[in-house]
Amino acid sequence: MQEQKPVTTDADLEIKKAAQLSITEIGLGSVGHGFKIPLTGHVLSLNQLGFLLNAVNQDALPRSSAFEISSISAVLKSFSPAGNKIGPMLSIAMQGFLFWLSLSVIGMNIVGQCLGAILLSLWAFVQPLITLFLIYGFDLVQVGEFYVKRISDDYSFLAVALVYAFSFILTLKIVLAVFMVILSLKFKKEIMVLKTPGRLERAVKLSTPVSNQSAAKSAVKDLFRPLFLMSFVLMLIFIWQINGNLTEKIWWSMRPLATAFCLFYILRSPWVAEKLLNYSKKSKAFAKIYDKSRKAFEIVSEKYNK
Repeated sequence: MQEQKPVTTDADLEIKKAAQLSITEIGLGSVGHGFKIPLTGHVLSLNQLGFLLNAVNQDALPRSSAFEISSISAVLKSFSPAGNKIGPMLSIAMQGFLFWLSLSVIGMNIVGQCLGAILLSLWAFVQPLITLFLIYGFDLVQVGEFYVKRISDDYSFLAVALVYAFSFILTLKIVLAVFMVILSLKFKKEIMVLKTPGRLERAVKLSTPVSNQSAAKSAVKDLFRPLFLMSFVLMLIFIWQINGNLTEKIWWSMRPLATAFCLFYILRSPWVAEKLLNYSKKSKAFAKIYDKSRKAFEIVSEKYNK
């Protein structure tokens, strides 16, 4: 009597895909962010798109799987030893949500998938702007208007160069995202942007340089990241150009610095991440995803630690 093979369900495939995606995020993603490799977030978002396209087109999973896989992977990111958890978790979940939303509204056809891919790829540009807005508030708008006017008047060539550079990166990413959809949907090609690390412990090991630091030290280190440092210097120049006494200028300068530290600390804090997860588990839908995430983590640990 032949032994019957276990039937693989949609839930099993979702867990498998989410586990593979999370290994890439935990391992290679941590290396990219740790060593400040440019455009790491954009490459990871295209990698996530590849996983979702393989799931809905090759594996014929339902459209809801796009959000399920992303949500499971986002929760798995909370199990990572890496310090920065909430930011990547939000990025993974939102990108999956945007792709799923397009599939739900327009359909699983090429138009729905292309629009979803474009929305997913644009989120990596939007999230940093949201972070800067949380730090600077509406002052960010005034600073933007100030520099747009100055550059347009005195350094028009620089303004044109910056616009062209940004437009090129934005257009290239959108073209790549649409191309990936066409390869997946029309030609049934498997999309793999980044190769998943061969062993889980290797992925975890790659993350340890960040995990050895406390949330406070990591938050201080985040203040020296190019995006914030450049924006803060530009803010200081703007502040010292406007009218006002010295006390007001110092207060205006220190306020975004303190806000940035608090925000970076919250994003890095394991205690905050744990509390958010515990609060979210009160939702039945999230509790289901969290249970899948636990199963995915156990399966991956067992498989890659052999």
